[in-house]
Amino acid sequence: MKQPLIGIIGGNGKMGQLFASFFQEQGIKVLISDLKTKLSNKELAVQADIVIVSVPIDKTEKIIKEIAPHLPKSSALTDFSSIKEMPIKAMLKAKCEVFGMHPMFGESNPIPGQTIIFCPTNRSGHYYKWLKNFFTTKGAKIEEMTASRHDKLMAQAQGQIHFAEIAFANALRRSKLPTKELLKFSSKASELKVMLAARLLNQSSNLYGNIQIQNKNNLKALKNLQKASTELLQIVKKKDLKAFIKYFNSTAKFYGKYTNEAHKESSELIDFIIEKRNRKKRSKPSPKPQKNSLALLGPANTYSDIAANTYDSTSPKYYCKDIPEVFELIVQGKVKEGIVPLENSIHGTIRESFDNLFSKNVHIAREISLEIHHNLIILAHAKKSDIKTIISHPQALAQCKKYLKKHFPKAEIQAFPSTAAAIEKLICSNKKEIAVIASKEAADLHNLKIHAKDIEDSKNNKTSFIIIRKGPFKSTTNQKASKTSIAFHFGKDSPGSLLKIFKLFGDAKINLSRIESRPTTASRGDYIFFLDFQGPLTILNKVKKQVAKLKILGSY
Repeated sequence: MKQPLIGIIGGNGKMGQLFASFFQEQGIKVLISDLKTKLSNKELAVQADIVIVSVPIDKTEKIIKEIAPHLPKSSALTDFSSIKEMPIKAMLKAKCEVFGMHPMFGESNPIPGQTIIFCPTNRSGHYYKWLKNFFTTKGAKIEEMTASRHDKLMAQAQGQIHFAEIAFANALRRSKLPTKELLKFSSKASELKVMLAARLLNQSSNLYGNIQIQNKNNLKALKNLQKASTELLQIVKKKDLKAFIKYFNSTAKFYGKYTNEAHKESSELIDFIIEKRNRKKRSKPSPKPQKNSLALLGPANTYSDIAANTYDSTSPKYYCKDIPEVFELIVQGKVKEGIVPLENSIHGTIRESFDNLFSKNVHIAREISLEIHHNLIILAHAKKSDIKTIISHPQALAQCKKYLKKHFPKAEIQAFPSTAAAIEKLICSNKKEIAVIASKEAADLHNLKIHAKDIEDSKNNKTSFIIIRKGPFKSTTNQKASKTSIAFHFGKDSPGSLLKIFKLFGDAKINLSRIESRPTTASRGDYIFFLDFQGPLTILNKVKKQVAKLKILGSY
């Protein structure tokens, strides 16, 4: 069937706007009527194929009665209210197709992944099937039930739970103890309960009032809540511990295995909140790069940072999110120079560094070799038996693979953007089951415990870093250089081209200490060649004649 024209009465409300935008994003035309729109509810009802009533519960029946006589028999009428028996009864007085819908989420949630309850009637037809299929294909979860069953379930899932939260929050209000003071002496689990109650109070009192008042099944559910509270109050009043244990355990038995699941998931939620707050406390505003800054891959306390301290411990540093940003800041003249990793003795060259060396207007000023020693770092109160997860930068994890396999074969291994980011995770989460692979300096700085030193698989683990500066290389830059790095590519692929270059260096008795190739982005099959050599720069006059482009990356 062709796409229907959808009309939303109350389309300027939060829920109406959410669904209107979602339909429009899928290319479906939407009509909207509301308090201040030119289009009236009656006019919308006449024009739309599917009419959705999205207004407060206490206004729903009135709106339905207003538009029912104007709906063509070929159209469909539905609603978004939190109760279903009342609106469906009113909608069935229209001559068109009728069914109910209840989105089980708020206006701040994306629709994909959320649950929408559909309540069919004996007049649900092709538009009912179309909407169900539409939401299903867009990732929503569809539940079908009768209006009667819906309202009975909602008396528990909404009425009773919301009632308990509102009453609980009101009881705390009556204590007159300020919230901040209360939370200071509450456990995190108790704080979570206060948080959920406060979250509800941050929403519409009209909506939650109608949820309580309009569902005829609520009173029965709330009487059960009152009975349970009164019974527990009497037990506490009598100081009857035996009765309390029976009350407690019989309730726990009803929930069965869900108590374990709830404990685990709520603990994860509490841990997440704690970590988020710790990060907020530790976060500092990012400084802007200065003209005299040294740009490097951040955050602080990475191996790049250690190499930077070896080179220059006095200049201000600017920590970049990635290697390309280091090059961009230098090219734009926002920093004086930068430092990037070029090659690891075990895992080879760093692709981003080589690509940017060739394409950006920069040159190499100096090379720094740093011995890399990895350590397994844990919290001060943790021990080996606590460790369940090991985190670090992918290269650090790879360089300690044998150690991890031997000592922690069952541990979960997680990659992080940097060793410093992994350290930050350990500190903010404060979890003793987490261990980090990072430098000794990072452990010392944060007063963390080193469980094992020098755990790298190869003891000859070194990374070379280069200092880069803006502009092309000039032969006067460094007359006492021990190494020159160049990059070039040929105009076209032909047999023997690279051999001719090698022959030039061989005839001049110049040693090549690096031969590397990288595919170009310009054309598939074309390559950029990187060479390091030890000898006079005059050889490059001959090389230049054999290639399409030659760039001297640096002599240092």
